[in-house]
Amino acid sequence: MKRFSDQNYYEILEIPYGATWGEIQKAYELAKKTYGSDSIASYSLFDQGDRALIFKKIEEAYQTLIDQEKRRKYDEALAEVVEEVAQRLASSAQEAPAAPPPAEALSGEITGKTLKGMRERQGVSLQEIADRTRINLTYLLSIEEDNFRTLPAEVYLRSYIHQYAKMLQWDSNKILEGYLKTYQRWQKEKPSST
Repeated sequence: MKRFSDQNYYEILEIPYGATWGEIQKAYELAKKTYGSDSIASYSLFDQGDRALIFKKIEEAYQTLIDQEKRRKYDEALAEVVEEVAQRLASSAQEAPAAPPPAEALSGEITGKTLKGMRERQGVSLQEIADRTRINLTYLLSIEEDNFRTLPAEVYLRSYIHQYAKMLQWDSNKILEGYLKTYQRWQKEKPSST
């Protein structure tokens, strides 16, 4: 929760940005009752100096938002601040795109150990993949450990490998093709249970 001194006028009066004149008036009256000198609730929470400061901010908010011209100018200034913050957040959040796996890793068969190594080089945890793709962690572990006996049916396995690769920004078709070669070779070699 923001400190009172950090709140904008809309937050101070607890109204939406598109509030009507009536909503502003109603919120102002409520705020005056809540933080006024005769309010028992605020009396126990704030000392006289704090209540005076809060009441002054409420009065400023009301006088600005009730006047159309003052409100328009305030909204423009507020929009500029929001835009600046958004740009700062966007520039700090931009990360270098994940490096694609080396070409040699994408040719031929791909094992779970290969996938695990490439994932770890990117610094992504298996839990993060499970959280973002909603794939059961047990299946992801089975894929990376080439524990083929515990894998789901191939139709699900295809989907899981595709999502795994896509989340890591790899060529999902090549990853799927390579892993399925390994999986299908295991299916041919496994002893039949009769």
